[in-house]
Amino acid sequence: MAIYFFWGQEEYLMDKEIKKLKNELLDASFVSMAYKVFDNPSFDTLLDCVQSAPLMFGNTLSVITLDKYLIGNKMSLDDKQIESIDFSLKNLSDSVNIIFVCKIARDENKKPDSRKKLYKTLSKYSQVREFAQIPTYKKELNMQIVQMAKEKDLTLSSSNAELIKEQLGSNLTLIDSELEKLKVAVHPKKTVEKEDIKKYCVSTEDIFLLADLIVQGNKNEILKQYNLLTEKRHPLEIFGALQGSFQRFIYIKNYEKQMSAKDMSMQLRPLTEFIITKIQEKLRKTNLERLIEIRQNLINAEYKLKTGQTLSGETELELALLS
Repeated sequence: MAIYFFWGQEEYLMDKEIKKLKNELLDASFVSMAYKVFDNPSFDTLLDCVQSAPLMFGNTLSVITLDKYLIGNKMSLDDKQIESIDFSLKNLSDSVNIIFVCKIARDENKKPDSRKKLYKTLSKYSQVREFAQIPTYKKELNMQIVQMAKEKDLTLSSSNAELIKEQLGSNLTLIDSELEKLKVAVHPKKTVEKEDIKKYCVSTEDIFLLADLIVQGNKNEILKQYNLLTEKRHPLEIFGALQGSFQRFIYIKNYEKQMSAKDMSMQLRPLTEFIITKIQEKLRKTNLERLIEIRQNLINAEYKLKTGQTLSGETELELALLS
């Protein structure tokens, strides 16, 4: 029996650890029957998960996402329901394993609400581990990128890991995807050179340009830049990066009268004071409400892409901007 509680912003590292535990705990012959994933289940389904009887052929593993229960008040449990969960976890079968998950959107300063009784119950029985987003200014990120390349049988120097970081930012899921592309692009070569990175990895500067065009409202140029980006990057990656850009725009616009550019740069690393000043100039004619509206439209468009409600990223981008 093993119970884990994983939370944090770094989805790549969290998913990697879940995959590792899946391989360690389950018999490969019975994975399809022994491995289950649940996304914010109802109380009845949640209780069924923690009361599951062991299977004849070995361990089971359930991965249960509970962010809607643990952040905000979208879903909740009463005291009696919490007591049922507590009792079930306390008496969990030896062959039943559970990973409770609370994923937090990148760049959002949130965490599970430790005041909630569900949080306290999970913490009491689980091995709790935070998967924090690694800031771009930390050397730990370079080391992580080098290790990720090594796992793909690629050799990457520390200086070239720094270049990848400059090109792509700190999103490890995006970096992993770009490293996979690099592996194919440089084959049969094993060593990634500076020129390879510049040629095959989309620069965050291109995303910044797209974000700037959206602020300006230049529809033709927006779609032209978007189409260029989709030649190398999946639409979901573009929408995710745009959301990050607009979250920073909203922060800067909201606090520009209360904080200096220098103070904001301390909160928005690796953005420098100079870059923040430039962003303020670009946002001078755009109000805060419009920035919030654009980000919400982008969130809605990304959700439709993720849930298969549309197959066209370009169409959703157009609708997001015209809404």
